[in-house]
Amino acid sequence: MKARRQNPFRPPRLVAAMLLAAAVTTLLGAAASVPTMVYAGVGEAEVAAAYVYKFCKFIKWPARSVSQTGTLKLCVYGRTATSRALDSLSGKSAQGLDVRVQRRDRGDALDDCHVVYVGESERRYLSPLLRSLANRPTLTVSEIPGFIAAGGMIGLVNRDNRLRFEINAASADAAGLMISSQLLKLATRVVRE
Repeated sequence: MKARRQNPFRPPRLVAAMLLAAAVTTLLGAAASVPTMVYAGVGEAEVAAAYVYKFCKFIKWPARSVSQTGTLKLCVYGRTATSRALDSLSGKSAQGLDVRVQRRDRGDALDDCHVVYVGESERRYLSPLLRSLANRPTLTVSEIPGFIAAGGMIGLVNRDNRLRFEINAASADAAGLMISSQLLKLATRVVRE
């Protein structure tokens, strides 16, 4: 059987998505958005994971919540089409911390999570979930429509066939998280109260 040669000029899908998100963020400033299918073979899930990784670099957690472990725990809560792409973030580094991705099911404890990515399967249970995480130093991210209006912190939204994000700065402030002004400028909408 002949071994299939990998094209050395085509980066892996997640790396390509992260490079694309970084380039768009850097070059376009406040109008930044990432088309959902701009790089051949990179889908919306990979772009969403690249955004989540970038969010980890632009959020400051209270020192007490991250200093004890030396890791940044990203918990994928419920079922989502983005799970596999998020899994690939495990082992990467953000702010000098090792990112560790873990899956959580409805009812599982989220006390040790720094980031909770809420899957589409949890739409019906969103309000009680967000109430349980309110005022805790846990960044909440989701693609569920109306996520930031429900009290979530960063909502990924598809606008004009492009993946963008909205931020509920009031929820983040109440949780003791500091969101970089650069990230706030890139959001399509920021809720402050």
